[in-house]
Amino acid sequence: MKPTIIFQPGMAGDLLFIQKIVKTYAADGRRVILPVRQTHKWVYDALVMPANVETPILEEEFDYRDEILFLADKIALSPIDGNAYTFLSLFFCWRYAPEQTMDLKYQIAGVAMDDWADHVELKRDLAKEERLFRELGLDDGVPYALINEHCSKRHIPFPNPAPEKEVRLRVIEGYTLIDWSTVIERAARIASVDTSLVLLVEVLKIRDKPLHVVSRYEPPSFRELQNILKLEWLFYFRPEHLAYN
Repeated sequence: MKPTIIFQPGMAGDLLFIQKIVKTYAADGRRVILPVRQTHKWVYDALVMPANVETPILEEEFDYRDEILFLADKIALSPIDGNAYTFLSLFFCWRYAPEQTMDLKYQIAGVAMDDWADHVELKRDLAKEERLFRELGLDDGVPYALINEHCSKRHIPFPNPAPEKEVRLRVIEGYTLIDWSTVIERAARIASVDTSLVLLVEVLKIRDKPLHVVSRYEPPSFRELQNILKLEWLFYFRPEHLAYN
């Protein structure tokens, strides 16, 4: 069988989201090549994937790298079948329809999207997660709200304070987003801009607490999310609409 090259080299949430595609193509034993940017390698370090899936660093030399760079920005709404490989162009499909970019990844691959979160298997370091929890001062028993005002492009401040103590998601040296999983699970409330944290909450299947998500788009829209979120999120077009009560 020809190898399959799945081109989605970055964005943490997207790398979680496409795991069902990756595992579907790997299920018949074919070689699956999943190049990743160096800056996002940590995502794959935290995922359990089949042995026949390769995750080479995009900036380094590896098989088919020249072909991948040639095809990287091509928009194709179905797999590109070459003589030596099959290429799935997932990264730039947003250019075709920005607000459908998540749905399009699965349409291109020909894979059903509905249970995508069930196919993400995390390699969690529970001791490390617990250490982060303590370093954030959350072992005092006080209920807290996990707040995330950042997406990949910008900072979207939330003007209204949460009723609980606020803990803000941020970059802390030595920890990745996955290492925040215990903080996520123990939060009394989660409020986030539409970004990778929202998809991680879906993977962790966080229930029985308020979940708030604010659009990152201008003009605001939830078209990208409406088919992929299964938990009971409360949606807000603008941050000033965020009402915790």
